[in-house]
Amino acid sequence: MKPQPLTRRIAVQAALGVALCLGGLGAAHAQMNYPMGSLLGNASFGAFPQVSINCTDYTLGPGARVLSPLRRIIPHQQLGGIQSPVVFQTDAMGNVFRIWLVKPEAAAQLQVPRAPGQCGLFFSN
Repeated sequence: MKPQPLTRRIAVQAALGVALCLGGLGAAHAQMNYPMGSLLGNASFGAFPQVSINCTDYTLGPGARVLSPLRRIIPHQQLGGIQSPVVFQTDAMGNVFRIWLVKPEAAAQLQVPRAPGQCGLFFSN
């Protein structure tokens, strides 16, 4: 059976859209948009549920999700010892409930507010 012209045109447009997104032309659209209230910092994961971000100790809240740079969930058992730039969110109790691990070169380009830090002599970021 021969495809209808309109159906074929839609299929070609969809294929071109996928090709543009996967090619270099769609790289600007691949930038992640983080929810309001997200903060940028450098995390060091200890024994679950402890995480230190910018030398401030936090606890991972119940149901916390940690996502890799490829946007895959990292099981809590694999977090110990990881040090990485992160974008994170806290809940009303001050627990971290969502963390995105980001690559250092991507972290330098993000327009996300930095989390306050307690590192150094005068509490610099």
